Amino acid sequence: MNTSQSILLFALIIGSTCFYSATAFVLPLTTPSNIMILTQQHHHERLFSQNNQNQPPNNDESSSSLLERFTKPVIDDPWLPLTEAGLAQVVAPSLQLFWLAALQSPFPSWANPLFSSGILWNQLPRGSFLAPTLIHGAGLACCWILGALASKGYERKAFAGDAGTVLLQTAKAGAFSVGLLILATQWDLYTELGGYVQVGDSVETDIRIYRALVEGINDCFFEGIVLLGWRFYRSAAANYPLP
Repeated sequence: MNTSQSILLFALIIGSTCFYSATAFVLPLTTPSNIMILTQQHHHERLFSQNNQNQPPNNDESSSSLLERFTKPVIDDPWLPLTEAGLAQVVAPSLQLFWLAALQSPFPSWANPLFSSGILWNQLPRGSFLAPTLIHGAGLACCWILGALASKGYERKAFAGDAGTVLLQTAKAGAFSVGLLILATQWDLYTELGGYVQVGDSVETDIRIYRALVEGINDCFFEGIVLLGWRFYRSAAANYPLP
């Protein structure tokens, strides 16, 4: 990766971080329509819930509750999903490329430029890594958003609580996201290799499987560092506002 490409990626990281942070903290927060507002019926709702505490749980209601985490999520900060989508899509994959370039390690397979047939890596035009980074980062962002929704990660207690609560909620969202990433990686290998393969079938398939394993570990590590650091910062900003 030459100097011009490094400057481009560095500017992309700084610009995206400033933009998403500004939208999260400068713009006024709006009240989402799916947040429950207490009304005069609150007393009747409390009586109804107390009467139903001794009833056995309904499986249909449990399934509906899990589904509503995705269809009717509680998002106390409407800008938080946008911010974390940008961090997961742009900042974390770019940081991974910078780290690998500093170590002079091979780039992951997803970083292959879209139009690089017959061109050496040191002869690639400026911005060749931008498109594949954004494409791969979009998939990682989708995994994280779904994980955060599944773990109720956009409720205020999940991102504005104490350090222990933030760590626990982020770990829950990350576990779901890692599961989605593993499934997506398995499907990618299945379609690329033309069927089901396992370690030991051939040298070529073993190399591809091990490479996918290393790339998945790197993705989880850098996404976890960036998003966990962001969640801690968001919690500190909510609990200790600047004077």
